[in-house]
Amino acid sequence: MPQSVLADTVRCLEAFAAEDTPWRPLKNALPDLRDRVDWLDRQIDRIPQPLVAVLFGGTGTGKSTLLNAIAGAPIALTGEHRPTTEEPTVYHPPAAGEEFGPARYVESPVLDDLILIDMPDTDSVKVEHADRVQQLLKKADVVLFCGTQQKYKNEQSLILLRPLKDERKIVCIQTLADQDADIRQDWLGWLRKENFLVDGCFRVSAQRALDRKTGAGAGNEFEFPALEEYIREKLPPERARIKEANIAGALKNTLTALERRLDGSKKNLETAREVIVKAEQAVAHGSMVHLQDRLLNEPHVWIGAVGNAVSERSFGVVGTLFRVLHWIRMAPSRIAGRLSLSSLLRTFNRPAEEAGAGVSVPDESEGYLRHLAGRFSREHAEVNAYLARAGFPTTPFAEWCARYAGELRQRLDEALAPVQARINRRARILTRWILPLLDLAWFVPFAFTIGAPIYQYYAHLVLDAAVVLPEAGFLGRSASMLGAILFIELALFAWLVRASGRGLRKRFKRQLLKELEAGGFGFSAERAVVQQALDQIGRVDEIRSQLSSAQ
Repeated sequence: MPQSVLADTVRCLEAFAAEDTPWRPLKNALPDLRDRVDWLDRQIDRIPQPLVAVLFGGTGTGKSTLLNAIAGAPIALTGEHRPTTEEPTVYHPPAAGEEFGPARYVESPVLDDLILIDMPDTDSVKVEHADRVQQLLKKADVVLFCGTQQKYKNEQSLILLRPLKDERKIVCIQTLADQDADIRQDWLGWLRKENFLVDGCFRVSAQRALDRKTGAGAGNEFEFPALEEYIREKLPPERARIKEANIAGALKNTLTALERRLDGSKKNLETAREVIVKAEQAVAHGSMVHLQDRLLNEPHVWIGAVGNAVSERSFGVVGTLFRVLHWIRMAPSRIAGRLSLSSLLRTFNRPAEEAGAGVSVPDESEGYLRHLAGRFSREHAEVNAYLARAGFPTTPFAEWCARYAGELRQRLDEALAPVQARINRRARILTRWILPLLDLAWFVPFAFTIGAPIYQYYAHLVLDAAVVLPEAGFLGRSASMLGAILFIELALFAWLVRASGRGLRKRFKRQLLKELEAGGFGFSAERAVVQQALDQIGRVDEIRSQLSSAQ
């Protein structure tokens, strides 16, 4: 896999691990994930450095002898005493430039881009040996698993190798071929049963190879020449590919472990989301019912709101009469303090069983909305129960009530804003077009009543015509007719104002219902954190898919 793809995947995981989350399963997994990402970063930086191969196995499996045979000299301590290897022996090319902690460092004139390390025994009785093995395995690229007929199915070795499955190249070496029967087929079968992929398996006599190189004797070395060629000639050129494959395997294991920790809670998350959606619908419906009783069952307020807007813009005789009529009609509401739409939210008295009848609450609108929030304690408790089951912290009811009041006030403002704009628009239409027409309809008969006597008078002066005076009672009948016309026009105009108010009341109902059903009402924060957790699971799947498609 290309190094650029690995680096991009690690950066994606690094950004994912840097996020903060209230979701407990992911929050508990993040420290390990951050450590893993740091290690992957270091592994990518190590790709240009020499390949590190460790000799791995239990006591008496010939690790030190094998290293001596490859080096052609007794550079590692061997013997009958167990454990023999007290400290690692690092066999490295000149200027290797990598430190492995306290160890015996031996420079090799023949190794190129390869470091061999003889590690302590995996089944040593000394605890510090096991810790040292784990430290060195973190830096290893290739594991040379040494075994004998007496010790190759070593459970302790298997325990150390399991976390490295698919993350290290494994090569099996039977070191005492001159003494043991061939165990390779059984050995490989045992490892494959544990889902390990073994790159190769060699059967060698490490002691005879060492004797030949030191001049102490000769004999059948079995596959030692092939092993030596593999270690010196084949492994170093494959350095980058081996390291990239190891990093890809480590990424795969990291994502698999993360998915395993998160997927177990996915069903609880989906259930919690469904419960939250149902609770939001119940809260929206309940809020709508109570607000309808308070806001929409007060038609005079809506009529008064349109009337106020019209009165501010009214002119002419009909307009002036409407102003007077509207002021008289709204006088009781003014005295009671219920003059506008917002006043409905500012007037709330606690029930007698709570605080005594008629006792006002400070900041009365907030008191009303919090009181309304108290009706949804069952929905809040149900959502909290499912959130806790999914792994989230719960919200105290008092805190939820305060948040509910804030959200409801915001949605009421959002619902009222377009209605207020429409009130102003209706008021402009009524005063700009309807009022002039009504004044014109009144002014024609008024002009005739006044104009007839004036016309007779000037006709007598100019034409010397006889003056025809109006009949007795003409002015009274004309005044009555004009009064009737004004009354009809005023009644018509008032009816238009009332119809506009009722129409806007219905519009507000639709707008408010739309705002309350917009989603996220009442439990927006809870739904957001649940959705965030589901999105994070989806991101892990997405990173895994990108890694798989690049392979």
